[in-house]
Amino acid sequence: MLLALVLACGVKTRDTTYTDPDAYGAVEGTGIEARDMRSVANQMSRELVGSPAIAAFEGTPRIRVAPVENETRFLVDGEIIASLITDALVNHAAGELAVLNGPGEADFVLQGELRSLSASSNTAQSDYVLFRFQLTELASSVVVWSSSYEMKKEGSWGVVYQ
Repeated sequence: MLLALVLACGVKTRDTTYTDPDAYGAVEGTGIEARDMRSVANQMSRELVGSPAIAAFEGTPRIRVAPVENETRFLVDGEIIASLITDALVNHAAGELAVLNGPGEADFVLQGELRSLSASSNTAQSDYVLFRFQLTELASSVVVWSSSYEMKKEGSWGVVYQ
């Protein structure tokens, strides 16, 4: 019945395609894409799990992952990146650390931030983006691990991130 009503009104439907989040899409720009966030989460989690700070900790280190602060011009939900990192840590840690979700006393907090530098002309845009993460030991407030992921993209104008 609904389909008949839609067809009778002449409403045109759109075609939707599911794609691999790591694949290049039909709409690309110089901003932060899903594959960038996924790549950062995997790289950071592997580096953190293999870090001397985690290896030297007596017992099982308990880590709280904070939402990532976005200081770029792009609309990026910091919770998505934090969720991807949490998932990657849980999956890559194999009992080497515990990720806290909810109340509980943490030994460390993992904080992240996104920063960018943009340049443009009448016909092109260039964006440099820095993803930076730091693991801070809460008892001493000492940063015991820090790592960055950088990317630079150049392209023509035309993509609006929402």
